[in-house]
Amino acid sequence: MTDLSRRERKKKETREKIFSNAMQLFRLQGFNATSVEQITQHADVGKGTFYNYFSTKEAIILEFSRLTWQELVSKGRQKPSLSTRQRLEILLMDWAEFMMKDREIAWVTIRNREGSDYDMSLHYALLAILTVGQQNSEISREFDPAFLAESLEGMMIQHFIRWFVSGVGDLQEEVNDALAILLDGLSEKQQA
Repeated sequence: MTDLSRRERKKKETREKIFSNAMQLFRLQGFNATSVEQITQHADVGKGTFYNYFSTKEAIILEFSRLTWQELVSKGRQKPSLSTRQRLEILLMDWAEFMMKDREIAWVTIRNREGSDYDMSLHYALLAILTVGQQNSEISREFDPAFLAESLEGMMIQHFIRWFVSGVGDLQEEVNDALAILLDGLSEKQQA
């Protein structure tokens, strides 16, 4: 691996400075209340420099969510001995915890799900876990794993939106219930 040139190091440092200052301001005063001008002042860079690294404030949030979701996915890969259900539960609980902890930032991420900047790592993590679950006969092969991943992700997003807008409920519990519905189906269990 080659060392970064002085110029590349400086560019990386500038990007990280803008990113960390923006995230600090978003958490301190809120996303909507933070302007690009405030970010550039706080990071001690010009507006042009900001736009060389990030096209919008939302781009910073999308970068943050991409990094966070990749970290969650990576964490889940460290436990391959767990069952499919356990791996999904851990991933979904970690996701819900992130969404609750950084509520406003998570909202911006969900609002900006469309477009080429949207990170698909959460979807691909769900897809990978569900595919392995089918291969291990833990999950029915009746449905395409991509369809199952989209369905579960859609349920997660919808529960987050309802939780965010209403301000009530336990997001982790709701996401866990959504997973149970998907994995167990809707049929009543027969009492033995």
